[in-house]
Amino acid sequence: MKLFRIILILLLTPLVAVAQLEPMVKDLEELKITVTKINKYYVDSSSLYMTRADIDALQPDDLGELLKKMPGVNVKSYGGLGGMKTVAIRGLSGQHTNFVVDGFSQMQTQTGQVNLGMIQMDNIERVTVQRGGTSELTVPAAAQLSGNAIILETFQSIAPTIPMQQKLISKFGSFGQIDQHFMAKTGGKKVFASLFLKYRQAHGEYPYRYKNYKTWEDGIRRNNDFMDLNGGANISYHPNQNHRVNFYFQHMISDQGVPGAVVLYNDLAKQRLTTSNTHVKLDYRGKIKIFNYRFHYSTIGDSLHYLDPSYLNAAGELRSSYHNRVHDLGLNVAASFWKKLHINIGAQEVFSKLRSIDNFTTSPERFHLYSFAKATFSSTRWKAVAQVGLQHVSDKGKADIEPKKYTKLNPYLEVRYAINEKIALISYYRNSFRMANFNELYYNNIGNNNLKPEEANQVALSTSITLVDHNKFYFGIQAGAYYNEVENMILSIPTKNLFVWSIQNIGKNQVRGMDAIASISWDMGKSWSTQVTANYTFQQSLDVSDRNSPSYKHQIAYNPLHVVNADLSLHFKGTGIRFSTFHSSSRYVLNQNIPSNLIEGFSTFDLSLFHLFKLGKNNSIRLQITSKNITDKSYAYVKNYIMPGRHFIFTFVYAFI
Repeated sequence: MKLFRIILILLLTPLVAVAQLEPMVKDLEELKITVTKINKYYVDSSSLYMTRADIDALQPDDLGELLKKMPGVNVKSYGGLGGMKTVAIRGLSGQHTNFVVDGFSQMQTQTGQVNLGMIQMDNIERVTVQRGGTSELTVPAAAQLSGNAIILETFQSIAPTIPMQQKLISKFGSFGQIDQHFMAKTGGKKVFASLFLKYRQAHGEYPYRYKNYKTWEDGIRRNNDFMDLNGGANISYHPNQNHRVNFYFQHMISDQGVPGAVVLYNDLAKQRLTTSNTHVKLDYRGKIKIFNYRFHYSTIGDSLHYLDPSYLNAAGELRSSYHNRVHDLGLNVAASFWKKLHINIGAQEVFSKLRSIDNFTTSPERFHLYSFAKATFSSTRWKAVAQVGLQHVSDKGKADIEPKKYTKLNPYLEVRYAINEKIALISYYRNSFRMANFNELYYNNIGNNNLKPEEANQVALSTSITLVDHNKFYFGIQAGAYYNEVENMILSIPTKNLFVWSIQNIGKNQVRGMDAIASISWDMGKSWSTQVTANYTFQQSLDVSDRNSPSYKHQIAYNPLHVVNADLSLHFKGTGIRFSTFHSSSRYVLNQNIPSNLIEGFSTFDLSLFHLFKLGKNNSIRLQITSKNITDKSYAYVKNYIMPGRHFIFTFVYAFI
């Protein structure tokens, strides 16, 4: 009851204010928030995004490095270059977050979440973190019902502005890093095609310092090499403004070492992991009178091969191979009535099947149906959104056992209110749930097929305020507070390496938090400009499962209480410099918050210098050098998975766009 009282207060407060104020004369433009500049007037405070300019300035190794710069986003990195990275948003694990690339969900039912370390940023034009709901027609039903969504838009999905656009990116960095990426697209208004090819490698043997109680030990990170090759193409046919067909194909292969935890007298890891992924996507978008619709289909084939050549068994080694196939079919329909009422309905069916050659006790299959109906009513000052979602899951494990079935309703309510042209409020309540993935349920020796689905309730209230917007100077802030409850929380923690995990269900998790962004930009004449952006996240994530447990009301493992980001950039004509800092407070490796489980907090500092040479109307060359962790700090997100010290990346970009 306490939770629902909070919900009612947050949702009704803006409605009361609406009844007391006269409508504004002009409509307010609906904009989204950017971490580089908070747009004035009406702001959708539930969204954060970064553009291509932000990505170029930060030079992140991958998507995980970029997302950690956003407030409310907690990234766990297991060793830097080539290492696995996972995400949690406002206290909800990555499996409550749906990844959408060019309008298609990236389903991974074996592991349940996307490895951010495998998503490179060279061809990403825009990254949006959606906290709360979204009414975009291009977003599938699974993302509409998820706790959060991360939406990526790629270079190859956007129609070319000239007959031929192309970009060549070359990177060279510390620890043997070589990164080559070519992309191109061509066509006109009705038909265009694009392709890309990317190769990346590094030996990854970086030095580290490890604190064993009170003694510092020096070493070299071993078995941390990687190589991956990624390529794809797409064709888009757009005969007129009412019809569009898109076809995408993408294939990726990678081979990498699986570094073990850095512990005293144990740096002999030899495990290897080879993966491949093939993704075929097709969608059709059309319009009939007031109805817009989108039909989409995709299929994903994942293969994973793990080898431990020193495993202590009769064979003298351990080989594991997994093949995961996903078929994804969906339809979205949207319509507008009287310019104020918008209806959006959709359904998506996902079929997943996993096969293995090792000692799997079963070959699981899953049918997962997502469906939703949403109504949005908007006026000059306010907008109200009501959505009801339905998920039905049929999970088949062993052949001689009846499939487990789950049916769950997911309501969503949202109210946005513009007090005036410079202040806006948004509040929402969302219910979501996620199924345990195949590894958590069935993986040999550690799987638990009795795990219950994890369910989350979210309540949030945010505001955006433009303090100064005069001539060429801007100062704006955005802040939000939230309260989440997670039932049957599933917690996974790596043990001896990144292929063997400990899985536990802690019962109930209670999250209280707030995050804030401040942005200042100043154009100082024709040649000079500067920008300062800072954000802060406070997040208390407590285990409240059992009052008699030693971890009762202790912070959940690997969740820092405080995170701070700050960025300063200065531009003179085509030359720029950017200083970036990241600070994380201490965290605990287990839910019991005792000194032996503590990981110390850390701060890192990065510096980038770049110059853009214009070679003509469409030609340009960009040179950039980035120094990361310039203080050579020894730190870790996850215990015994030490991150790289000071390292460098040199980037050359030739663009004909």
